Amino acid sequence: MKIFNRLAAYILKHFKISGSAEIIKKHILLNPAAGGRKEAEKYRVEKLGEVLAVLFFGAVISGALALSVYINSESLENRKIERKTYGQGDKTIDLIAKVGDREIEDPIPLTVGERRFTEEETLQIFDRMEKELPLRILGENTSLDKVEYDLELMDSLEEYPVSIEWSVDDYDILDSSGTIQEEVKDTKGTPVILTATLCYQGRYADFSFPALVFPRHKDAAGRLRDMVIRKIGKYDDLTVSSENLVLPGSLGDSEISYRFSGGNSSSLVIMMSILAAFVIWYGRDRDLDKKIKEREKEMLKDYPDIVSRLNLFFCAGMTIRGAFEKIALDYEKQRGAGKKEKSYALEEMLITVRQMKGGVPETEAYQNFGTRTGVRRYGKLGTLLSQNLQKGNGGLTVALEAEAKDAFEDRKAGAKRAGEEAGTKLLLPMGIMLLVVMIIVIIPAFLSFSL
Repeated sequence: MKIFNRLAAYILKHFKISGSAEIIKKHILLNPAAGGRKEAEKYRVEKLGEVLAVLFFGAVISGALALSVYINSESLENRKIERKTYGQGDKTIDLIAKVGDREIEDPIPLTVGERRFTEEETLQIFDRMEKELPLRILGENTSLDKVEYDLELMDSLEEYPVSIEWSVDDYDILDSSGTIQEEVKDTKGTPVILTATLCYQGRYADFSFPALVFPRHKDAAGRLRDMVIRKIGKYDDLTVSSENLVLPGSLGDSEISYRFSGGNSSSLVIMMSILAAFVIWYGRDRDLDKKIKEREKEMLKDYPDIVSRLNLFFCAGMTIRGAFEKIALDYEKQRGAGKKEKSYALEEMLITVRQMKGGVPETEAYQNFGTRTGVRRYGKLGTLLSQNLQKGNGGLTVALEAEAKDAFEDRKAGAKRAGEEAGTKLLLPMGIMLLVVMIIVIIPAFLSFSL
């Protein structure tokens, strides 16, 4: 990420892109001692660097995919696909075919069989396949007595090393791939005979299956795709023993061109990269807002204790400034010794003490303290301390006691509200657990009834 962060820093500096005042203000709130500007600049650089990294790697992956598609497309100029050698299994690819000037949008799944060099056969496999084929070719149909959808006339079964070639006694009704033709008009059904020729390394067997075919609608694009598939199947049969499957170069008077499917993957990667960049860009700002809210909650949590200690020290005879400095300096000492964690409120008090030691009037320092925190409660406390310096300390004890009491009440209300929110979040997992228990109890009961 260092390279992208450096590039981001160069872009921000070279193009003079100024930071958002709101972002700088939030970082000043989160880092009051450091001033926040350095952290805001680091935040902007890292955010832009992450966006640049996502876009860069997305572009690289997209380009690689596009190059891969281009290379594979070039390899089909001779319409040859290399077969795997014997024992390595079939090769499955998707093709995009272009007939003349018309490209078939739907990919054509193609299985290129492995080379076969030896011949061997078994009659038992043929017998089992004779019984299974009438059920395996049905597709969405319920039986061969009512064929309303295209049959699935596969060229092999996965569990058997046997190739299957189909023929039909009437190709005007059904083709060898099982597709119902447009010529089928008889709503009472047209009888056809399907013949499966099984081939297992030189041994052949023919099995016939009667079927009743009914009309089925098929769009023009689907018919053209089926015609290309059938012609590829014929070429596959003719070149089954060669090292390459030679694809047909024409369909009727139209030339066929091919390319591998998946050409749109590069565009998808680019789109996802841009989306990820947007998510990172706005996600970082959302995380920053979350930190601001957590800061405010922490400061409100510390507020009752700060006001109570101010009142305690004031009642013990210390001045307001002395009480304010004691609380802040005690925090600085404990923080330096590692006995206390960072507190946003006490950090702001420590900054106020340093300002007063640096010559800032006490009244102005308290006002700045209330404004700088950005929290209403602390703004009220700063105003209260400032006004009492101007009007005298009479009534300050009562005001601090009332403020402490109100702060504790708010803290109790916040704790109660947090408990209610936690209870609400538990409803979903409790509901899921209840559903699981009901399933565990009810299912055995139903099973026992069925027995």
